[in-house]
Amino acid sequence: MFINNNLRVKIDDEHKILWVVIDLQDKLCYSITFLDNLTHVKDLIVYLIRKENIRYVVAYSLNKGVWNLGGDLEYFLTCIRSKNKNSLRDYAYKCIDLVYNYNSNYEMDVFSTCVVQGNAFGGGFESALSGNFIIAEQSAKFSFPEIIFGTFPGMGAYSFLTKKVGFNKANEIINSNKTYSATEIQQLGIINEVCDDGFGIARMETMIKSGELEKYVSNPFPNICNRVSKQELIDVVNVWIDKAFTLTEDNHNRMLRLANAQKRKVEATRKIEPAVEEEMKMAEINSLINSSFPTDK
Repeated sequence: MFINNNLRVKIDDEHKILWVVIDLQDKLCYSITFLDNLTHVKDLIVYLIRKENIRYVVAYSLNKGVWNLGGDLEYFLTCIRSKNKNSLRDYAYKCIDLVYNYNSNYEMDVFSTCVVQGNAFGGGFESALSGNFIIAEQSAKFSFPEIIFGTFPGMGAYSFLTKKVGFNKANEIINSNKTYSATEIQQLGIINEVCDDGFGIARMETMIKSGELEKYVSNPFPNICNRVSKQELIDVVNVWIDKAFTLTEDNHNRMLRLANAQKRKVEATRKIEPAVEEEMKMAEINSLINSSFPTDK
């Protein structure tokens, strides 16, 4: 089912899976347009969960080598330099809604999962952390680059990581400016499983179909203890917003360089993924899960 330029969903009637397919196009990060699309789709996702009695929500990305590169640094700079605090707050609160809804399972009896198939940086790392069960493919990379330009990841990193590894370790990871491999992140207890490249979706499907995931779904303690309140997320992001307007011109320039790097990644992706390859990519992904849902969905 095509929803908009950034999102598609597919439903497995037999195993009650809602596959949420993310297709970043103009930017490989959380652009304001993408966030608006996600905000508008939230009610539809809730409707489908109820209508189809969904038990599992699985998010994955169509973008080759990228889960999500994080915040829209170009947009941040525009807001900061024009002193437009309201627009930056609107952006930040939409990010909070995204991670809260997924972490809280849309406040329904479902189980949210993520399949990370590429780089998850900054806000992209945060959004992956919001899933209740996380599989990453071997080549996926994780990092928080915000320290480079004098700030911190404000949309859930401290809260989600503190739940998993404690505040001191979370603080160390956030301020390390280190890029972690999928295996390193798993060894830290931050994600649940690492699989070979190209098999993340199939592995998630197998775990659901075989009942292997049920031991995580039925365990009440992770479901209670790993949830983060919306108020905590808002309290942290308010600190992030205030911090953004104290950054120096040097910080701005560093942010701009990273924003340009995001643009170059988009251009490189477009060169290696023309339209025909995009169709092949969709066909390949669908072939992994085609047996699970009817063609009229």
